[in-house]
Amino acid sequence: MSNGFLKPLLRSLLFSYIATAILLTALAFGLYKLRLRPAQVSAAVNIIYAITCFFGGFLAGKALRQRRFFWGLLTGLAYFLVLLLMSAALGKGITADTEQILTVLGICTAAGTIGGMAS
Repeated sequence: MSNGFLKPLLRSLLFSYIATAILLTALAFGLYKLRLRPAQVSAAVNIIYAITCFFGGFLAGKALRQRRFFWGLLTGLAYFLVLLLMSAALGKGITADTEQILTVLGICTAAGTIGGMAS
């Protein structure tokens, strides 16, 4: 990968993580005020992942202008891998079950790909 591809990819990932932080903060406030059930919180977190990966893929596709679906997919995959590595590092290992990990992987890569194709 040359710098021509790396910079837009990193920029789209940075945007995705900033948007994730903002939306998760809003979700935490909603959890505090509305007393949401765990199933609702889990669904909301997955929706947040989908929204942020979609826009990350969209930004990567707009910036790179060629093979947009691929760069969207790569953005979603990179988002997931960073998320997985940070969760493992902060939680002293991966505690989620395989089904949950694969679900989040599917959400991130599909949303990133769709975002790239929509750009």
